[in-house]
Amino acid sequence: MPPIYTPTYRYDDATLTPPAPGRELIMKIGLVQSLPGIGPKIGGRYIGVPRAIGPLNTRLWRPDDGVEMTLPNEQVMPWTSSFGTFAITARGIHPLSAEPGWEWLNWTVADHLAHDAATAGACNPLVVVPCGAAKERTPAPAARLYRSTYFRLGLNAANALTGPESVRILSARHGLLPLHTVIEPYNLRLGQPGSVTAGQLRVQAAGQGLLDRRDVVLFGGRDYVDLARQIWPHALTPLTGSAGIGEQQQRLAAIAAAGHLN
Repeated sequence: MPPIYTPTYRYDDATLTPPAPGRELIMKIGLVQSLPGIGPKIGGRYIGVPRAIGPLNTRLWRPDDGVEMTLPNEQVMPWTSSFGTFAITARGIHPLSAEPGWEWLNWTVADHLAHDAATAGACNPLVVVPCGAAKERTPAPAARLYRSTYFRLGLNAANALTGPESVRILSARHGLLPLHTVIEPYNLRLGQPGSVTAGQLRVQAAGQGLLDRRDVVLFGGRDYVDLARQIWPHALTPLTGSAGIGEQQQRLAAIAAAGHLN
C-alpha cells in the first residue's frame, strides 16, 4: 500500500485575506479533487496533483495508486480544506465561502480559468471575426474549422490586436464561438431559417461576460457587422466603406502587419 499523501500547501494568513483565484493558485495549492458524485465505483472522489491544466481538461496524478487521468475542467475543483480549516481555528468563521472575496472556494477549475480570461480580457479589445463558408469535413476547434482566406486574414488581424481569450468567431449557426470550441461542419448563412438572431447573440454575450465590453472591434461584411452592432452599437468597424471583399482582405492584412487599427 502506498504511503498516505500529505498536501504541502498551508494557508495561515491571520487577516483572512483571500488569495486571487485562477490557474496560478490551483497549481500553487498543488491538489485537486473531482466534484461529488464523480469518482471511483466504490465511492468517494478522485484526488490528485494537477500535472497540466488545459482550456478544457485537467490532467492529474493520483498519489494513492500512481495513476494519471484526465477530467473535464467542469468536473474538477482545487483542494480548499486548508483555507476553511484555518478560518475556523483562527477566527471561528464557517463557512468561509460566504465571506467577501472567498466565493471561489466553490469554483471548479473551469470557473477559475474563466476568471483568468475575464481579468486578462478586460485590458484587451474584444474582436469578433465572421465565420466562412469553406470548412473542414470533420469536427474541429472553431479556429481551425473555417478554411477561407478571408477568415484566416480576419483571425490573423484579431490575433494581432488582442489575446485569444478576447477573440470570438461569429457563426451563422452557433453565434459567438471561443476559438477552442469544437463544432461540426455545417451549411448555413446569416438570415436563413435557424441562423443565430440578435436576441440569441445578446444572451450568449451576457453568458460569456462580454456584454459590457467597451472596446470592441467587428470584422466582416454588412450582415455580420449589422447583427453584432445590435449588441455593441459602439463597436469599431474598420472594414466599413470597403469597395469589396478584395479591399477588405487588404485592410485585414494591413491590420495584422501593423498590430493596430489604421
